[in-house]
Amino acid sequence: MRTSLGVTGGRRRVSAVLAAVVVALGITACSGGGDEKGSITYAGFGGTYQDAVKATLFEPYSKETGVKVLYDSSGSDVAKLVQMSKSNSMTVDLIDAEDSSLAQFMAAGVLQPIDTKSLNGFADPSAVTEYSVPWYTFSRNLFWNKDKVPGGLQSWADLFDTKRIPGKRGMVGLPWGILEGALIADGVKPAQLYPLDLNRAFAKLDTIRGDTVFFKSNGDLQNAISQGEITLGYGNLARIKSIAKSGAVPLDYTWKGAVLSVQQLVIPKGAQHEPDAYKAIEYSLKPEVQKAIMDRLGYTPSLKSVLDGLDAEARADLPGTQETASDETFRIDVNWWAKNGADVLKRWQDWQNA
Repeated sequence: MRTSLGVTGGRRRVSAVLAAVVVALGITACSGGGDEKGSITYAGFGGTYQDAVKATLFEPYSKETGVKVLYDSSGSDVAKLVQMSKSNSMTVDLIDAEDSSLAQFMAAGVLQPIDTKSLNGFADPSAVTEYSVPWYTFSRNLFWNKDKVPGGLQSWADLFDTKRIPGKRGMVGLPWGILEGALIADGVKPAQLYPLDLNRAFAKLDTIRGDTVFFKSNGDLQNAISQGEITLGYGNLARIKSIAKSGAVPLDYTWKGAVLSVQQLVIPKGAQHEPDAYKAIEYSLKPEVQKAIMDRLGYTPSLKSVLDGLDAEARADLPGTQETASDETFRIDVNWWAKNGADVLKRWQDWQNA
C-alpha cells in the first residue's frame, strides 16, 4: 500500500513539476510550433525595428485573428534560413526580406509561391513577384556631417571625390547598391546599370578604399556615425534620421542618388503554419497598417490608396515618390541579383579581404 501511494504521489509531483515548467516556458497550445494553427514565427531584425513591426502589424493581427506571433531575429541571416529550408528544419513561417535578400532566397529556390490574385491596389504592381508581396519601400541615402561637409553631397560622384571632400566614408559592407552607386559615380546612367559592369565598379571602388570603412551591420555604422568617427557615406535613411533627431551629430542627407529597396514578406518552403502566415501578409496590406508603419518608421506604403491620400509635404520626404525622385535614383534589380548574386558576393568578399 505504501508503495502504491508513493508511486501515485510521485506521479502527482512529477505532473505538478511539468505543469510548472510548461507555465514558466510559456508552452501553450497557441504559442508552440507543434500546432497546425494558432501561431506563426516571424523572422525579422530585432531591436527598435521589431518593436515597430510588432506594434503596427502583429499586435493588431493577433488581436483580430487570435494567432500568436513569435519572434526570430534571423531575417538578415540568409544563409541560415536557406540551410534550414533545404535541410527540412524550417522553424519560421514568415520572413521580412528586402530586395537583396529576396534575390538570394529566389536564387536558392527556398520560397513558397504565393497566390497574389486576391491582392491588389499596389502603387507599383511590378514589385509583386511569384514569391513575395511588397509591404513598403525604404531607401539608403547619401549623408554627411554638416559641420565637416558644409556644402553637402549632391551626387554619388561627390561621395567618391576624396580630394574636394575629405573625410572618412562609411557604408555597410554589402555589395548591392554600392556597386551600382560606384558605376553612377563613374558616369553610368541608372537606366543603363544592368547588367552591372563589375570590373568598372570595383575599379571605381578602389579609388575610395583607403578612405572608407565597410561595417558589418547597420547598427555598427550607426554607432560610428553617432560617435563622430564617420564624416559622410551611404546608409539606411531611417537610421540616418534617428541619428539626426538624437542630436548626436549634425547629420543631413539628400534624396539625390537614393537607392530604393522594396521590403517584401515571403513564406519559406517548409513553413509549418503557411495559411496563418499568408493571413499576416494580407493583414499587412490593410490601409491602417500601411499608414501606421509609415508614421512609425518613415517608410513608403505599397498601397496606391494610402499614397494618394498623402499631401505633397508628406510625400516630399518619403522614398520612391515623385517628389523625391532624382536622375540618379534607382531600385535594386531583383532578377539580376537573383541570377548573379552568389558570384558577385564572393568577388565582393575577396575584394574586401585583399
